[in-house]
Order: sequence, then structure tokens, then C-alpha cells
Amino acid sequence: MVRIADQEWPSTVVPADARERAQSTGVLVRRMGWVSERLTREERDDVERQLEFWYSNGYCPDALLIAMSALPDGTRQRPRRAGEKPGDFLRSRMKAWFADEPAAGLTEVREPPRRGQTFEAWLANRRKQAADEGTYQRRSRLTETGERARADARSVAASRRKDPLARVRMSERRRAAALESLRVVGEAVEVPPPPAETRATPRMVASFAGRQSLAAHSPQVLRIVERLRAEKRGPSAAELAVLRNAVRDAHHNAGLGTLEAASAEVNDVDSLTPDGQRIKDFLARAADDRLPLDATVRLLHSMR
Repeated sequence: MVRIADQEWPSTVVPADARERAQSTGVLVRRMGWVSERLTREERDDVERQLEFWYSNGYCPDALLIAMSALPDGTRQRPRRAGEKPGDFLRSRMKAWFADEPAAGLTEVREPPRRGQTFEAWLANRRKQAADEGTYQRRSRLTETGERARADARSVAASRRKDPLARVRMSERRRAAALESLRVVGEAVEVPPPPAETRATPRMVASFAGRQSLAAHSPQVLRIVERLRAEKRGPSAAELAVLRNAVRDAHHNAGLGTLEAASAEVNDVDSLTPDGQRIKDFLARAADDRLPLDATVRLLHSMR
């Protein structure tokens, strides 16, 4: 199949399929100066439907350009108004090219002002013209000997190309040999194992764990959860609202306990509320020595 660039598509060809229609429409859009038009999807579909109708009735881009610029009697059509959409412009200009005989149907059109041709006919004419002018050269066909020579040349060229996997393996061997040459000859030095990973648990994490613990141990929350677990069902809308309010109250009390525990670390406080004391215990565990991560997680989890 011969491919023609969009810019070189002939405007005298009546498109026969979707690809040819797209290229013919591109020619028409460029000739009309609609390339910079910003159209919605519906407006583009409207233009494409109208053009497909005229293409199916034998109109090529040249014929459409002539029809949009002049009436069938040769009178010039009015210019495009400001703000007029391409689809409306096309519809109003091509209205005069429908057949107006009394017996004509609604979809019958006049003969196009310029006869079009198929792409095959245009290509044959172009090749004939190039042959007459001496500029067209058909690709020469190889004889049987030429085909064998081509196959031999391709096999030789392929044999000289290294296999990609072999190239990778060779590169790895060269890299390993280079690293081996850098090794220092002598006794192996014992490398001590790295120390266990340790980190101080951030105080904000401990505070968050304490607040979550207070919410989980709230009497209201425990009562609702135990009832749902015993009845083996999910919460109703009313129970869900009560549970949400209970969790919110527990978080509020935990926030007050956090402030109380933080104040107790700075000032001398004799007694704390149960919530404040629990948060303070979490913070004390978080401020402990640099424990391994697993041990710290287990320590905080055991307090819940």
C-alpha cells in the first residue's frame, strides 16, 4: 500500500476509506484556514459527518472548495461571518448544492463542480507522467542469482554480529577480571559485624500510642464493642454514632492527658489523673535507652 504524507495528499482524490477521508479532511482544513480553530468534540463530529456525506457523493476537496465559494450558477457566496462555526459555515454554503428538482430526494445532490478521481487512478496517472518525463524509476527485481547473493550477504553480516547475551557475559567476565586484579594479596582482615539497628522512638509516636490506647480502653467503647462481638453483628446507625462520639471523647481526654503528662515532666506534680499517668508512662518508655526497634515496638505494644 502506497502511503502519501498528509501535506502531499492530492485534493482531487475522492476518499474511499477512513484513512483517505482523514487525509482529505486535513487538506480541506488547511486550505480553509481552520487549523487554528478550537472546536468542541461535538463540533468536530458535525464537520466530519457533513464531509463524509459529500465524500460519499463524489465530492473531492477541490470540489468542496469550489462549492463553498460559488453557487451552482456561478454567483459568489457571501464570506464567512465573524464567530460562525466551521460546521454552520459548511452547512449553509453546501445547502445550494442539493438537488432542487421536484422529484429529487432529500439527500440527492448536484454534480460536483469538479470531477474527482480515485487514489489508484491518481497514482497511476502520476507514475505515467513521471515515466513520460523520465523521472520515475521502478524498483528493479533481482534475478535468482541476485536473490542468492543477497541472502548470502545477509547471513555473513548476521554471523559477524555478536549475540547480545554473549556480549553481556563477556562484559561481566572483563569486569570480574578487573576487580580480581585489584585484590590485595595477604591475610584476610576480619570485618566486625555491624551493630544491631537501634533508634530512639520519637516522643510523638509514644504520645500517639498512648492516646490510641486510651481510646481503646474507654469504658463506652469497650461496652459497645463487646455487645457487637457477643451479638456477632455490625453496628447500627445509632450505635455507630454513639461509638464515634465515644472515640472522639476518648481522644479529647487523651489530649488533655498528654498536656498534663508534658507539664508533669517540667513541673513538680504530686498526682496525675489516670489518663495523664498512662500517657506519662508511654513517654517514659519512649525516653528509655536506645533500644533496638523490635524491642521498642514490643515494649509499647505491651502497655496497650
